[in-house]
Amino acid sequence: VNILLVGRDADAGNGTRSDTMLLCSFNKRDDTITLTSFLRDLYVPIPGHGSNRINAAYAFGGTSLLKKTISDNFAVAIDGSIEVDFTHFAEIIDQLGGVEIELRQDEANLINQETGSELSEGLQWLDGFQTLTYSRIRSLDRDGDFSRTNRQRKVINAVVSSLRNTSLTDLTPLISKILPMLTTDLSRGQLFLYALEILPNLSQIELHSQRIPAD
Repeated sequence: VNILLVGRDADAGNGTRSDTMLLCSFNKRDDTITLTSFLRDLYVPIPGHGSNRINAAYAFGGTSLLKKTISDNFAVAIDGSIEVDFTHFAEIIDQLGGVEIELRQDEANLINQETGSELSEGLQWLDGFQTLTYSRIRSLDRDGDFSRTNRQRKVINAVVSSLRNTSLTDLTPLISKILPMLTTDLSRGQLFLYALEILPNLSQIELHSQRIPAD
């Protein structure tokens, strides 16, 4: 099951480019989840719009065109998509109770500057606003989006880890709270079906992380 996660910094439909494109792939046969980031500056053919940076597909035709662009260029079938904007991303992290992330000192300093926090190097528990700030850092590393998308995958990993020992009974009301914060082409029934397939096995699921382009 391949679900495209799309992060955006504004309301859908106003011509903005997608900020984050991350494919979450659940392999039912071997209980693995693979997170694949598509870097924003990949230069690819966009159906009906010539060649451009891949995140322009969202500006030209929303998530449907972005899904087709990824499918056409990387030969992957996408089963659905979930979009979230920055504000709701922070709210979702708060609903989950925050996440634990290992920070470098320069990352902690930048988050402190942006959020008025007092974080330091090492394992830190981040709230929604701090996690959003961490996920968007792009000025500390020479490789730019390579490190930025790695941080985003670390956040998803941390979310999954925090839920590993949570029962489906406890997760169901949490999912109901989070759903209104998302824009998705999946029905509520489909989302709950995927949850029922994945969540009972979460404690034993292996997480893998990669990006395109690879090294």
